[in-house]
Amino acid sequence: MKPFAIDPNPDAVHLRLNAEVTIEQARALHTALAVALVPARPLVADFSALTRLDAAVLQVLLSAARVASRAQLTAPSPVWTAALKRHGLANPFVQT
Repeated sequence: MKPFAIDPNPDAVHLRLNAEVTIEQARALHTALAVALVPARPLVADFSALTRLDAAVLQVLLSAARVASRAQLTAPSPVWTAALKRHGLANPFVQT
């Protein structure tokens, strides 16, 4: 399984994080999101399968949430919540 999947649709960019997403994937994730995201397109994320996340990937995700017109989280994970808490950050994704 790939660590992440990005599906850029005309209405939104869909992002799914799978299992472990660490510094080894941070550059590829950043590049893929930079290509897929345009400021007028929302980002819809599913982090339910996330089991490990490091600070480099967290930075990429926070940046993507700022670039997107709206950042929506359809399914969080305990790992995502713990990473935000550990770094003292508010969740930039609106949870649905």
